[in-house]
Amino acid sequence: LNGYEIFMLFFIVLLVPADLQEGCEGGLCYPSLGDLMVGRAAQLSASSTCGLNGPQNYCILGYLEEEQKCFTCDSRSPYNRHNNHYSHQIENVITTFEPERKMKWWQSENGVQQVSIQLDLETVFQFSHLVLTFKSFRPAAMLVERSKDFGRTWKVFRYFAADCANDFPRVSEGLAESIDDLICDSRYSRPEPSTDGEVVLKALDPNFHIDDPYDPIIQDLITMTNLRVNFTRLFTLGDNLLGRRRRNPQDKYYYALYEMVVRGSCFCNGHASQCMPVYSTRGDTFSEPGMVHGRCMCQHNTMGNNCEKCQDFYNDAPWRPAGNNDPYCNCNGHSEQCHFDMNHYIATGQVSGGVCDNCRNNRVGAQCEHCQPRYYRDPQRSVQDPAACVRESCACHPAGSVEGGLCDPVTGRCMCKQNVEGERCDQCKLGFYGLSQEDQSGCQRCRCNFLGTKRTSPCDQTTGQCICEHFAHGPECDQCVPGYWGLGNTVYGCLPCDCDIGGAFSTECSSVNGQCQCRANMIGLSCSEPAPGYFLAPLDFYLYEAENAAPLDTKCSSYLVDVPVTWTGPGFVRLQDGAGLRFAITNVPLNLYYHLVIRYATELISRAGEHTLPEVCEKLVASMSAYIHNGAIPCKCNRDGSFSSSCSKFGGQCDCKPNVIGRCCDTCAPLTYGFGPNGCSPCNCEPSGSKAEVCDYRTGQCPCHNKVTGRRCDQCLPGNYGFPNCRRCQCNGLAELCDPITGVCLNCKEHSTGPHCERCVEGYFGDPVSRDTCMPCQCPDVKGSGRFFARTCNKDPNSLVPSCECETGHQGLRCDVCVPGYYGNLLLPGARCKECPCNNNIDPRDGKACDAVTGECLRCLHNTHGPNCQTCRPGYYGNALLRDCRECVCDQLGTELTRCPLDGPCFCDAVTGQCPCRAGVVGVRCDQCEDGYWGLQSGCQPCNCNPQHALSNLCDKITGQCPCEQGYGGKQCGECAENHFGNPDIQCISCDCNMEGTVHPGCDPYTGECMCRPGVSGIFCDECAPGHDPVFPACEPCHTCFLLWEKKVTDITQATTAMLSLIPRPGTVPGDTRLHKRLQELNEKLKNLTSMLVMHPGCVSDTLKKIRKLHADFMKDEEKVKEANGIVEASRQTRQDTKRELAKCQQRPLDVLEKKVKALNVNIIGL
Repeated sequence: LNGYEIFMLFFIVLLVPADLQEGCEGGLCYPSLGDLMVGRAAQLSASSTCGLNGPQNYCILGYLEEEQKCFTCDSRSPYNRHNNHYSHQIENVITTFEPERKMKWWQSENGVQQVSIQLDLETVFQFSHLVLTFKSFRPAAMLVERSKDFGRTWKVFRYFAADCANDFPRVSEGLAESIDDLICDSRYSRPEPSTDGEVVLKALDPNFHIDDPYDPIIQDLITMTNLRVNFTRLFTLGDNLLGRRRRNPQDKYYYALYEMVVRGSCFCNGHASQCMPVYSTRGDTFSEPGMVHGRCMCQHNTMGNNCEKCQDFYNDAPWRPAGNNDPYCNCNGHSEQCHFDMNHYIATGQVSGGVCDNCRNNRVGAQCEHCQPRYYRDPQRSVQDPAACVRESCACHPAGSVEGGLCDPVTGRCMCKQNVEGERCDQCKLGFYGLSQEDQSGCQRCRCNFLGTKRTSPCDQTTGQCICEHFAHGPECDQCVPGYWGLGNTVYGCLPCDCDIGGAFSTECSSVNGQCQCRANMIGLSCSEPAPGYFLAPLDFYLYEAENAAPLDTKCSSYLVDVPVTWTGPGFVRLQDGAGLRFAITNVPLNLYYHLVIRYATELISRAGEHTLPEVCEKLVASMSAYIHNGAIPCKCNRDGSFSSSCSKFGGQCDCKPNVIGRCCDTCAPLTYGFGPNGCSPCNCEPSGSKAEVCDYRTGQCPCHNKVTGRRCDQCLPGNYGFPNCRRCQCNGLAELCDPITGVCLNCKEHSTGPHCERCVEGYFGDPVSRDTCMPCQCPDVKGSGRFFARTCNKDPNSLVPSCECETGHQGLRCDVCVPGYYGNLLLPGARCKECPCNNNIDPRDGKACDAVTGECLRCLHNTHGPNCQTCRPGYYGNALLRDCRECVCDQLGTELTRCPLDGPCFCDAVTGQCPCRAGVVGVRCDQCEDGYWGLQSGCQPCNCNPQHALSNLCDKITGQCPCEQGYGGKQCGECAENHFGNPDIQCISCDCNMEGTVHPGCDPYTGECMCRPGVSGIFCDECAPGHDPVFPACEPCHTCFLLWEKKVTDITQATTAMLSLIPRPGTVPGDTRLHKRLQELNEKLKNLTSMLVMHPGCVSDTLKKIRKLHADFMKDEEKVKEANGIVEASRQTRQDTKRELAKCQQRPLDVLEKKVKALNVNIIGL
């Protein structure tokens, strides 16, 4: 740097802290926004990039009418506008503000749908917004994600799709309802514009007002360590026009991005306005201009990459974001270390949370404000005085003070035990008693039950006796008096038991939980509820039916019509005036006074409204029932008639199944029958067929009219039909039963059939109506014999002879001959005429097309053959089943001679048509050589290209010429090319001969000497020879007088040849042999050093001197060898230069040439 530059750098360094102080002192700090992509090309990656593994073609959609607009992508090296503008690596999307910004972009591979771009940051940054500018169509679907933990977990910012319902069906569309609502946006996924389209994402939606920018929800949206953009679906269009050019339709579909801008800043929690690199760099290292760094230059007494913690000794308040200064700890000058304690902060009313560590000067406390135990602070000294804490004894009660008499280190007051108080620690605290020196706490706690003791005086401080509340007693007031309970279980003290007068045995209950002593099957705290499966009876529970009284029969003798069902027993019973009934009472549980009530019904029925028993009365009746029955009564619900074993708690009514009645659900309701697991079924007697609606209560059978049957009386008797007007079946005497509804006869006899058995079945003939018995047909045998080949037969009305109606494939009077195209041995039982299995490859009219017995195909058509005409005949291929057999087309030059003779047809694969090719020949017709072979005329020979000098082993398939490297030739690239010479195994060197002045092949292939044509001369055959016109390349012969100068020219040529012999060739540098011999001698001397040291240990010093001298000599010789090798390498160019100089010999004085040759020779010999 010059002086001016050094001054400017020093000036900038001094200004940075001043700017920080001015921007952050006493308020919020916000670092400026920038592009987070700048300077982070190495931290940017893409899952797919075109051309990374080699050139890849792609096309631009839109050039549809004429030529396809296609280009090449080669991203193996970075973009360079001069020599590599085909590179489309991901770093091209970083903004550079270059004039040719639109000349570079990032592009994915063709046809890849799922592609992601990821930016990895070195620390937490604050994100503002994202802008993507596309060269191609914008994606049809994409999403943007963020991570706050360096990629371990991800959250979605937003979804973008042209069709949100299809691409992201579980994500809501439309406007966001809250600032952190996750939605799918379709505005940025339209097909237009086709280029320069943008996708914009803002971290915070401006439509929402933000009250607290440091709210956790807001911070979660704007902070990140990684950003990932996922493209999930390409935008594709129709391919009708592009398809005509036979290009891969994927070549025009890809993602291409001009620019990606990620705006943000370093995240400093409001404590810094400037940032620096996260990782320390050298003083002479400068970051890329415009790069946003991630390490905050913190203010407000904070520290950390993101100013996320307080500086040391600034922990008197909890760290907070924004413009809060962290106050320093106050340790009164007795410590320089502290930490923040949240409990202490809360205890001080959020005034001070700093707790000092390692207090000096006999100090303790959060601010080192107290003296250590057994130290007393001198009131004459300040709290900051290092000598303020001094020792001094205190006079305290020995039984009630700590450690025999400790006093307060500030006031000098006695330090009492835990349960002791008083100036001298000589009395128990309230709620404690029995001051004792042996007790570590000084006094014992009163053991009074809190709920049973009066609040004013828990216990006597001397004896410990508790003073009890009402209904509580005992030394500790921890028990209730009899008839009460709940002390310690409720907040109301002792409560009355409240036992049920009928459900409990007494009025006393458990003093612990208030549980009364219940009668059998009674439950609940007060024994007022029956147990599950039990009930309490009402007053009229004991019911006795008149039908069951003596001397009446239990069967009901008559029923009343159109009378509602109101009875409870089997039914109504009629009683005559003056009749008597006797009831047997055997189930009364307790001897008491009972009221007898008679319930009866007259034929003149009157209805009364229902009455509901009041709740208080129901409770009293329930208690009475529990007392009378000594508990609750079992429900005894019938398993088949009820849904469960439980019944109603009062009354005991079970939950009956359909059509079941009775308290226990054990009886079918009137007009029902069949009591069982599914309840009872209704009778449903058919009115038109039954005499009454009532059915048998067991079977359900209704009383039927004549000719009617069925449980419901809903069908005719067998042999009748047409319910309800049943009549006899009409079957010509050939059937006994018919369909009960249609009258169609069933099971006709004597081989007859029809609705009225009026015709014969198939295989028989006759007339059942006229009593002409049905007889079997003979076609040629009867039906069921295995040799019946007709559908039926008919009797000719004139000749009265039956004629057969033959099945398909049969013919003849008795159907015993196969028609043409069918076969079968009809003499065998069960045989039939079947169609010949010839796959539609015969003439069905030809009677000899297939064997009439075996079915073997004999006359195959359509170039097919085989027993079933199932394959193409030899020399043909294709699908015989589709009549598609085509003649084999094979190239005889490339097909095996045995399979394609010159005087006969060629044979190929019967299915694919593949001809049997010779070695090295490919193609369905064997008409071309495979890669690496040539010369179909001679049977395709291997190319055998030289592996060292051929570009590949793929030669010309007609000529066999291999592709050679520069300077090599020959069919297999094993020779030097024309106008080149040398050893092809080592190197071929260009002869540099003028091709207009040489004859084929231009130069000698071993020496490189140019082979001039007549009239041309020179080292490179590029000038006319003596005796010829100097106009090259014509070189017309000169006049005959020129021969006079020929001798002189010859002498000069010989002199030139002699000088050429002085020029060394590679490997023949003078001094090589001498140096090699010298090196061998030095090597032998070095090998003898080991044996010399072993034999003469006393000569080590002399030997070391010799080694040093030999080493120095060796190094000198090595330098000479290196110089000689340099001369050898330079000799090639020297040879070319010399040839050019010799070519000018005829035009320069000979003495000048001699001087230059001698000087060159001296330099070489000097080595």
